[in-house]
Amino acid sequence: MRKLVGRAAYVLFVLATLFGFWLLLVGTNAGLEELCGAVAAAIGAVAAIAVRRSGLLDAQPDPRMLARTAKLPLQILVEFWWITVALLRGRRPHGGYVGTPFEAGGDDAESRGRRAIAGIADTISPNVMFLDADCERDLALRHALDPDHVSDSVL
Repeated sequence: MRKLVGRAAYVLFVLATLFGFWLLLVGTNAGLEELCGAVAAAIGAVAAIAVRRSGLLDAQPDPRMLARTAKLPLQILVEFWWITVALLRGRRPHGGYVGTPFEAGGDDAESRGRRAIAGIADTISPNVMFLDADCERDLALRHALDPDHVSDSVL
């Protein structure tokens, strides 16, 4: 019974969140828009349940990795500065792929959480996009707009 209540609460939470997000994006509360939002939220809730059952959400955030995200605002400013300087000089940045050492870990929940946090946090900056993590070589594949001024660590 307790498991059923937990699942129902999860479904209601997802439905309410997606429906609220729909209304926020649409910007109106017209009847047809609310009906479309309810249908879209139901489809999203079914997808969320399917993803949850498949075990793809089995990730545990690493507290040390979360603590390192505190340096993100400074990293964003520095990388924005380098991209802006390159554009003001009339030099078009030559994008490229960069391999960066990164402790990717294995197939456990903590390693998946570390890769998720690193991927999201690394992609926030304007210069770098996190593409993939190679668990066998402990390497992160990233794309940089200006590879000459890319940070030498993922996070």
